[in-house]
Amino acid sequence: MNRLWLPVLLCSVYFIPRSHAGPFLEPSSLWPIGFALVSMAFFVVAGWWLFHLDPDARLMALSRLGFGSIGGVLAVYFLYGIGPGLATKLFGASVGMGIGVVQVAGFFKDSELLPLWVTILAYTLSVGLVEEGSKAFAARPECFHPVQVRAAMGFFAGIGFGLSEAILYSYRNYAGSSDWTIYLVRFVLCVGSHGVMSAVAVLSLPEDWWDFDRIWVSVLRLLPIALLHGTYDALLVRNHGGWAIAVDIATFVALPLILWWQQEHQGEV
Repeated sequence: MNRLWLPVLLCSVYFIPRSHAGPFLEPSSLWPIGFALVSMAFFVVAGWWLFHLDPDARLMALSRLGFGSIGGVLAVYFLYGIGPGLATKLFGASVGMGIGVVQVAGFFKDSELLPLWVTILAYTLSVGLVEEGSKAFAARPECFHPVQVRAAMGFFAGIGFGLSEAILYSYRNYAGSSDWTIYLVRFVLCVGSHGVMSAVAVLSLPEDWWDFDRIWVSVLRLLPIALLHGTYDALLVRNHGGWAIAVDIATFVALPLILWWQQEHQGEV
């Protein structure tokens, strides 16, 4: 997996000088859809190459991209929308308690009056853990072996999620107000970051991740990548862009290291 150092180059997109020439796109523009298609084509080919996928695995990767773009996003909205009481009735007390913690953290995450470490913790619980758990769920990692294929499916589920998020943010936040550089960052760096983080999340899950009676094992396993995700978001919100990109680079570097360790541990290298 020595090819996986290449995605670190994606982080250079963040350092493109920002312009202030005014809005790049009109609110009704279809260009974000075109950007998403180009981004998808790039990351599909890159993912096939980076993970050395055979033809059958490539088809599975495309299905996971679809699950990530639809199922992953729906899972996030489900986790944000379901109340702790209903979650307790449906999935048990531990899940209900977790949903309550996520919603409380979401209440505090955007407050500028709190210390940075509190913002990082809030983003870790309300964004990092929710999104990485949802993307890993969309990847259905129990279906795939060897380890490299599991990581690839996580990567593609994350790419699908990142593309959906990029389109959503384009129309909700950027169109009519932002210059062209934000689209480049969102459709290149952010999509790639979602893919890498999702691959790490899948590699972090235990074999029985789907067992609700042991949900806390999965949560604890996901906390490191959720912390990286939450730290990245919190640093951006607090205008510490340089530190945020350092966290992103650390995440890109972590994937081949974790993958190598698991392959060696399972005798696949």
